[in-house]
Amino acid sequence: MKLTKEPLSFIVYVLCAFLVAFIPIVHWPFSWLQTFFHEISHGLVALLTGGEVHRIVLRWNGSGLCYYSGGWRIGVAFSGYLGAVVWGALIYLGARVAGRLSRWLAAGFLVMILSSGVLWARDLITIVILMILCAILYFSSRYVLGNVFPRLMEFAGVYVLISALRAPLNLVDGQHTGDGATLADLTYLPEIFWVIIWCVIALSVLIVISKNQVTTYPPAIKFK
Repeated sequence: MKLTKEPLSFIVYVLCAFLVAFIPIVHWPFSWLQTFFHEISHGLVALLTGGEVHRIVLRWNGSGLCYYSGGWRIGVAFSGYLGAVVWGALIYLGARVAGRLSRWLAAGFLVMILSSGVLWARDLITIVILMILCAILYFSSRYVLGNVFPRLMEFAGVYVLISALRAPLNLVDGQHTGDGATLADLTYLPEIFWVIIWCVIALSVLIVISKNQVTTYPPAIKFK
C-alpha cells in the first residue's frame, strides 16, 4: 500500500458525479443509494439513542423518509446528511485502500440493504428500489472484472458525497420542511445554520480526501 497524489482522477470523479446527477435514468440508482444511506443514518442514530425505527420509505424521485419514535431527536435529525457524508467517504476510501476487497465491501452493503428491507420496508416502491440496488451490487460485483469494479465503487462513494453536499441546499426553499426545519424547531437556530454546517462538513471531507489518497490495486477477485 502506498500513498499517492491523484488529484486529476478525483476531479474526474467529482465532475462525472455532477454530470450523472442530471442524466435521466442513469442517476436513479446512485440517487437511491444516497437516499438509503441518508435514511438509514436517521434510523441507526434513533436505535443507538434508545428509539425505535418503524419503517423506511424510498421514492422513485430520490426522496425518502424514516419513521421512528423515541431517541435523541436532535441527533436523529442531524444524522441524515452527516451520515451520507460518512458512508460516501467509507465507500470511496474502502474501494481505494483495498481494491481487490471492494467486492466484499459491496457484499457487506448488499447484506445491509437486504436486512434493512426485511426490517423496515413496508411499501412496494421501497421494496422494489432496494431489490434493484441489491441486484446492481450483486451482478456488478460478480461480472465486472479487473480493476473496473473498484473504480465504480470509488465513483459511487464520490457521488454520495457530492449529493450530500448538494442536497441540503434544497432545504433553502422557504417551505420550512425537512431535517433543517426540524432542527430549527428543536434548537431555535435558523435552518440556514444547519444547511451551512452540513455543506461545510461535506466540502471539508471532499477536500481532505482529494489531498490524501491511498492507492493499492492488487489482482482483483470475485466473491461467489
